[in-house]
Amino acid sequence: MTTSSGGTPGGGGASTLPQAPPSQGAPLAVYNGGIQDVWDRMRPQVISQLDALVAQNLNNQLYSNSTLTVEVVNANLSQGSDMTIAPGFTQLDTSHLVLRAPVQGAWKVVLAANLRVTLNVGSFSPAIDVPVEIVLDALSLEVDAVLDDSDPTRPVLQRIGQPKVDFTLRIDSTNALAQRLTGVLTAPANWLAQQAISVTLFALLPNLQGIQGIPGSIPGDGAPPLVDSGTQTPFEEVVDNVELKLRRVNQPHGTVLMAAMDTPATDSWLDAYRNGGPGVQGAPLSYGSPGDSAIWTGHYLAAEAYRYAVTGSSLALDNVGHTLKGIGALIDVNGSSGLLARGAAPEASSAGQTIVNSSSGVFRRAQLYGETWVGYQGGIGISRDQYSGVFFGLSVAYELVPPARADCELRIKQMLDYLIAHNWIVDEDRATWNGQNGSRGPTFWAPGSYQQLAFLLIGHRMDPPRYSAALAAAGPLAELAWLSAWTATFGVDHYYKFNLSHIGFYNYFRLETDPTRWQAMRRAYAMQERYVGHHRNPHFDLIQTSIDPSTAVDLYGSSREAMRQFLGTLHRELAPSVIDLSGVTWVTHQQFSYSNTSTGGFTLGGSTVQHPSEPLPMHLRRPSGHFIWQRDPFTPATPNQGNPRSEKPGLDLVLPYWMGRYMGAF
Repeated sequence: MTTSSGGTPGGGGASTLPQAPPSQGAPLAVYNGGIQDVWDRMRPQVISQLDALVAQNLNNQLYSNSTLTVEVVNANLSQGSDMTIAPGFTQLDTSHLVLRAPVQGAWKVVLAANLRVTLNVGSFSPAIDVPVEIVLDALSLEVDAVLDDSDPTRPVLQRIGQPKVDFTLRIDSTNALAQRLTGVLTAPANWLAQQAISVTLFALLPNLQGIQGIPGSIPGDGAPPLVDSGTQTPFEEVVDNVELKLRRVNQPHGTVLMAAMDTPATDSWLDAYRNGGPGVQGAPLSYGSPGDSAIWTGHYLAAEAYRYAVTGSSLALDNVGHTLKGIGALIDVNGSSGLLARGAAPEASSAGQTIVNSSSGVFRRAQLYGETWVGYQGGIGISRDQYSGVFFGLSVAYELVPPARADCELRIKQMLDYLIAHNWIVDEDRATWNGQNGSRGPTFWAPGSYQQLAFLLIGHRMDPPRYSAALAAAGPLAELAWLSAWTATFGVDHYYKFNLSHIGFYNYFRLETDPTRWQAMRRAYAMQERYVGHHRNPHFDLIQTSIDPSTAVDLYGSSREAMRQFLGTLHRELAPSVIDLSGVTWVTHQQFSYSNTSTGGFTLGGSTVQHPSEPLPMHLRRPSGHFIWQRDPFTPATPNQGNPRSEKPGLDLVLPYWMGRYMGAF
């Protein structure tokens, strides 16, 4: 057993932690094993999509030479194809990546094709339909990339090798004529095989050509922390009033929601919620989509846990209980299996009717707290985001609110046991993925995920015997966590990814006691911090100080000043009527982003974008609903952007404030 302290392994509090087990297994083998688990689940649908792509891209294609012309009447992947082994890495470090499909051995791809062969014999050119199977045996593809990791916080892609494809080709047919034509069909069959390879292998692997130099420049690089002005600011006064409003308006049934009010408002948090201010103004007419209710309910639970730890307030304890009721409903509405709902509410309530009338409708109903509740999964099912927020809140409340500890432990075990039992793959709450029906496939935790290790450490904190084996088996992935952290820094798009990583890293570093894993994960975190550490984001900065206490002197002051700026922004999801960007200096950057393919792969591409030379002041940033700190600080608002009736919960105020109070920043 060890005692945690600050930014060292196991740091982040003053509690005794159980010693984490040593890692078991080689990192690359464990990583590729995780890819194989996902591949096994998705392979039938992937092959179905590849079959459709083969037909789409090969049917009616023509091949011609001096001897014959061949038209592909129809083509598809045969049942004789064997793609059992998943793609994977044969080398994975910060200087060299080698990606191979399959990771070992070879695939067999069989094309069943009907070819219309026209022989070029003078004026007489007979056309013959010939059924054949074109067999690609010993098929593999390998791509390598060389990186410059002289700056360990910012590896740069120097070179992408040309894809290396190996296979042997044969033509099979029971058709007697086709057997006699085997010689002349060899060239068109080879052409057809190359087309099929282009469709199949390259649809599965990322397209990396032309992206040398990735991840590119860093927006706002070098911007210093804000300087604490020292201006007297009634933070706690405003926060206390926002807390009362949040409970009454944005949390009617325990989960956090955006509220549509019957009265518009255009005043700031400070003006509305300081003592004597008008407050929320109006009453809720309805509630917004519950699609992100779980993640923000978890964030609010963390805020109230910090508040309770700082103040011992009975109001904070009551809010913790109310929020735990909401989180319990998110789990119990799905039968208490550990499958988390995105949202849940009593069916007869306004929030419940929002779910009933949504495009995806009610996923499940359950009798909870003496009435019928409805659960919402959305059209794409639960996401990693939602689990991350709930784990974050429950883990903080477990540490800081002793009266809530048993309830927190119950809910954490329900979710964690579910994820482990399902191999960290969730697909029961959505349509079967086929690349066309709007489903994005299973939700899965990629190998090397900081989230997976953080979740396991949270469970191990509570019940070491129950989770030691799973933690030891996943432990080697810390060595390779740098990859997902690095790829996240290719651009500020999907900026919410940095909120997810910060709350995951927060729990990881405060609970990890293995020094080797801790240092490996620290390398991953350093890559992220290099990219966002200058964003003047108090939520991120406070977490940074928990990991590296030496940064507290500068970042505590910057956090206070950022929160002063925040109090001057509007409490409705609305931008001011005047947005003056005349003082902003714009800089051109190369940004990289990804797009998903219908086969479960993705493509990377670059674009030239303009960003401010440093993070924008809060009043110039585009408005955000639940949590401004998950939005990039470089996108400006447009005048009156948003809705003056959409009342934000205020999580972006109460969480940094109470976390900062707990850490000593306020």
